Amino acid sequence: MLFVFLSLQAQDKKSYKIDIKIKGLEDSVLYLANYYGDKTYVVDTAIKKGKYAYSFEAKKHLEGGIYIVIGSHNNSIFEFLIADNQDLKFDSDQDNLIEKMKVKGSNENALFFDYLAYSNIQFTQLKRYQKKLKTFSPPNDSIAIINKLIEQLNLEVADYKEAIIEAYPNTFIAHFFLAMKSPDLQFLPNFTKQDSAKAFKIYKKKYWDYMDFNDERLIRTPVFHNKLDYYFKAIANPQPDSLIKDIDHFLSLIPEKSELYKHSLWYLTLKFDQSNRMGYDKILVHFADTYYSKGKANWLNPTVLNNIIDEANKRRNALIGNKASNLVMQNADLSPVSMYAIDKKYTILYFWNPNCSHCTIETPKLRDFYLKYAKKFNLEVYAVCADANLKEMKNYMAKHKLTWINVNGSLSYTQDFHELYNVYSTPYIFVLDKDKTIIAKQINSDQLFDFISNYDKIKTKNDIQLRSNH
Repeated sequence: MLFVFLSLQAQDKKSYKIDIKIKGLEDSVLYLANYYGDKTYVVDTAIKKGKYAYSFEAKKHLEGGIYIVIGSHNNSIFEFLIADNQDLKFDSDQDNLIEKMKVKGSNENALFFDYLAYSNIQFTQLKRYQKKLKTFSPPNDSIAIINKLIEQLNLEVADYKEAIIEAYPNTFIAHFFLAMKSPDLQFLPNFTKQDSAKAFKIYKKKYWDYMDFNDERLIRTPVFHNKLDYYFKAIANPQPDSLIKDIDHFLSLIPEKSELYKHSLWYLTLKFDQSNRMGYDKILVHFADTYYSKGKANWLNPTVLNNIIDEANKRRNALIGNKASNLVMQNADLSPVSMYAIDKKYTILYFWNPNCSHCTIETPKLRDFYLKYAKKFNLEVYAVCADANLKEMKNYMAKHKLTWINVNGSLSYTQDFHELYNVYSTPYIFVLDKDKTIIAKQINSDQLFDFISNYDKIKTKNDIQLRSNH
């Protein structure tokens, strides 16, 4: 009989005891670990206490999830569930460990190992089919036949899990199997390439339908983080404004006090803050304003929390889409020059230093771009010599024939440019439009031609469409 009656009563005492006996296992010590998001953590150690026998034991409860028994050589021996009971016995043989596993004390684990044994059988058959496929060269009718058999194998495994879900809907194993499911698009039977945009939109909308965000045990499985990572890598719109909407929607699905929420907020903060993608600094500002400064991450160390908010405050003045702060600085003749006085379609705001090794590469490239395309794109460069004296600046200007607007950052009439633009290293390039709105940042000279050309095309197209609408 495939299914057994599941008793959902937990232990009365706050403790766990996990006895393991694996014939042929000679490791002197075993480790017990659990998943958490994208990481695993060791939670206990068991010394060998008899022939092939080990025991993990403590006067506390383990948090629910999937746990891993790890050998002395950091090798995974087997996984099991902490779900319905924490007084467990596992008895097997190293030779065919999964299929020979006998479980006592946990009906959910009995189901789990039945599934693993069935899955192993199907996987063995799958490898046979895949091996056979390699013996044929297209076109060959046998390829279609074998692919159909492979598809049938996958359907049988899916049906096996579905049967457990339907029979025991309130169990952890059911929630775990559900979380693994992908949205069903079978309602598009005549799917064509023309339907791809519609299908993707539906897939995105239904992506989280099978995830029970009220079951915190899912944080201690690999499935939650893998789905989270894939969603924000391949499903969510990568443009900053759209991405912010997707982040907010996703986090709204999760109870704020849960481990799933804590992991997701912190993981997404690091993921997008560490990205080099242009404009993503806006995401950290949003995180700070919407979550960290609103008491939604009180579990964080106060120093870390304050650092996030402080960093966001540094970045917010120079976000793409904001109007750039004006700079008024002295040029080589000690005359004040205002950046706002530049009457061009584009302004390249360039922070550099003659003693910076990267600037010695970037500055000549920018000079060559300027000489070649200043008239074509109707642009000017406002070059701020960031941290050098006037003599060094003038010498470098003369040597490299820098004919754009050159000013010295130390000789300023306006607020410290470091604070206005969050620039603390060089070289650093901003691109501003005719209204001095920031349209690009952290871009290098090699990218300027493509960026401005594409921006020009899109802007012209939008302007024509706007005029036609009126």
